[in-house]
Amino acid sequence: MQNRRLMFWTTMLLVAMVVLAGCAPRAGAGDAAAMTSDPMELVVDLPAIVLDVQSDGSVSIGNVPIAQLGAMAGADLSTIAIDPSLVEFMSAGNIQHVQVNNSSHGLLLLVNGEAIPSITYDGESLQATADALNAFGMAIPMLDTALSLVDQIGLGVIMRFPVASGVAQIPLYVEGDSGSAMEAKMAQDDFLAAVGSPPRVNLPIFYEADGSFSIGDLTDEDWSALTGASLAALRLNTSVIDGLAASGINKLGIGTDAAGIHIMINDSALPTLDWSGGKATHLLNLADQLGLWEMLAPGMNIGEVLTTVEGLLPVIQVADFDLTVHLPGSGMAASR
Repeated sequence: MQNRRLMFWTTMLLVAMVVLAGCAPRAGAGDAAAMTSDPMELVVDLPAIVLDVQSDGSVSIGNVPIAQLGAMAGADLSTIAIDPSLVEFMSAGNIQHVQVNNSSHGLLLLVNGEAIPSITYDGESLQATADALNAFGMAIPMLDTALSLVDQIGLGVIMRFPVASGVAQIPLYVEGDSGSAMEAKMAQDDFLAAVGSPPRVNLPIFYEADGSFSIGDLTDEDWSALTGASLAALRLNTSVIDGLAASGINKLGIGTDAAGIHIMINDSALPTLDWSGGKATHLLNLADQLGLWEMLAPGMNIGEVLTTVEGLLPVIQVADFDLTVHLPGSGMAASR
């Protein structure tokens, strides 16, 4: 029995050493550890684990096939593989690596070393997420406990794809002002220089118990008369209103600014979809690089569409837009 336990822990140690040998520097490494100096608090802050994908779709860590590591640990990992056609697609589009990185500030997603739209959060927004799921009847056991630990854990996984012969290697993490970040900043600065100040739109919508709504001092019927278009489709079914009220929800909001897209439930902010620092620009460039636009809209003049989108993106990103839906029973709705 003693020999069996010794063999088990020796094997686990060997697997851990192989995994650590296949690690690489992680963007934001050290943030979780810096959050606290209390030796009694849980903190996990590790380098990024690198998964190397071969052209046949097999995966290895530190030059050791993942199936072999699984066998050493007593787990069947032989089914873990990537579709070879996807590997070929990523390599043809020069997607060299994709990284998923959890830090004390959020979930960072990087492709070719640059971030794409990611998730930022803090302790309050994580708790608001748990409260929202509970309110909608989607309670998950131990969710509150798990979310309370998220910002104390720094982990990352990098998946590397085969690089075509003669193509320059891209760093796993591009620090400082990258091409996409600089491109986005210049476009936003040019737009703000032209208009003077960021556009501001505040759109409060007040719903009644029967599902009708008003914006400002005008009812939905008034707006239909003004615009000549029926807005009946925007009315809410009374069962939806009753269901939200039963869940304790009386206000829903969505807003955008230079930092990203924000969602509010009642007065609590959920995690933010972060598009700052050129993340949205990099995503558009990657989609073009992979030929996704041609796949989604074959025959369309993609060049013109991209030019239009790139022209609108700085306007959308720097604008302060807030849409808040006030349901019956909310303080604002009751005061009207």
